[in-house]
Amino acid sequence: MLSRRALALYGLMVPLSASAWAKPCVATRVLFVCPAGSVKSAIAREELKQRAKLRNIPVKAESRGIHPENHISSLLAERLKRDGINPLADPLQRFTPADAQQADIVIAFDDAAGAPGLEKARRWRVAAWNSQYDDAKSDTLENVDRLLHELSQRTC
Repeated sequence: MLSRRALALYGLMVPLSASAWAKPCVATRVLFVCPAGSVKSAIAREELKQRAKLRNIPVKAESRGIHPENHISSLLAERLKRDGINPLADPLQRFTPADAQQADIVIAFDDAAGAPGLEKARRWRVAAWNSQYDDAKSDTLENVDRLLHELSQRTC
């Protein structure tokens, strides 16, 4: 077999497509922040991860809470489990301004949007998961799909 150099000398070199040389896309870092970090931000994180994987969109999603506390009722946990969502897949973590600085996109829910370090965060409105499950699910999926569309338009 001839080397690439030998092939080039004989004019037999087949040009490689641009995609053959392209580096893989770097995952966009998305940070979700809500007051407790266990419901809205954690569910959005998991929905984004699942839907991005299905669409082959590279994303690294994380969630934080201003005052981390598990606010998932047993009924909510049961409904989420049926939908294949585990908001406790990652441990609860307290938000710090450094978290926002390391993210490409920061999304805040409810009162979390007013926390120091979240001044530039996007604000998502989502119904209360524990009392308005269907509305909260619809709100979250609509926001996640809009974000994924935006991410799919980015070039590497």
